[in-house]
Amino acid sequence: MLNMMSKGRIPKKPLKQRPNENEPVSAERARKLILEHRAWDGMRILGHLDLSGASELYNLPENLTCESIDISDCPNLTNLPKGLHVTHWIELAGSGITGLGAGHGFVLRWRGVRVSDAIAFEAQSLTGQDILNIENVELRRVAIERLGYETFLQQVGGLIRDRDRDAGGERQLVYIPFEDDEALMVLKVICPSTKHTHILRVPPYMQSCHQAAAWIAGFTNPDDYNPLIEA
Repeated sequence: MLNMMSKGRIPKKPLKQRPNENEPVSAERARKLILEHRAWDGMRILGHLDLSGASELYNLPENLTCESIDISDCPNLTNLPKGLHVTHWIELAGSGITGLGAGHGFVLRWRGVRVSDAIAFEAQSLTGQDILNIENVELRRVAIERLGYETFLQQVGGLIRDRDRDAGGERQLVYIPFEDDEALMVLKVICPSTKHTHILRVPPYMQSCHQAAAWIAGFTNPDDYNPLIEA
């Protein structure tokens, strides 16, 4: 080697061994390969594949196999790959998936709750009464989130706990009680600049609009919250 280097030659480094594409890979390594765009079609993954929060994820390799997969909060992933095989479930809350073909056969979850295609992809077809008729508390919460708090309130109404005024106009603290769950409570505020009404969920123990606005702003003591303008 000294003789080779003395003549100005540098020994070649051995090539890294290429991955055996027929061997299953760990879920941790699979995530790394997928996010680095080095995954291959037909990849087999051991266990649960967690891709949650990968905003840079646009696609998955075809014929991917895993036990379960979490693609929540992956807004740029708008399609599932051809030949995807999932043994248990797909978590898709906040992903870019807006629909799957009829008879897809996948078990779907939203924030950990098993949901139907209607709740996952066709929430606007639900009515407030449909949601009130859902006995499963966790599923009802997901359905309300999917329909939207504003639409849900418009359809089922609500009780006003408090009202006052800020720079945008009147604001209201509204709640909907449930016999088997904590009340749904929201603060309705109007943006002073756009005049758009915002519906913001707050904890059910709020007693006033000011307390709710302070909580939204991150204040535990509402007396410490004294903004010049509340948007």
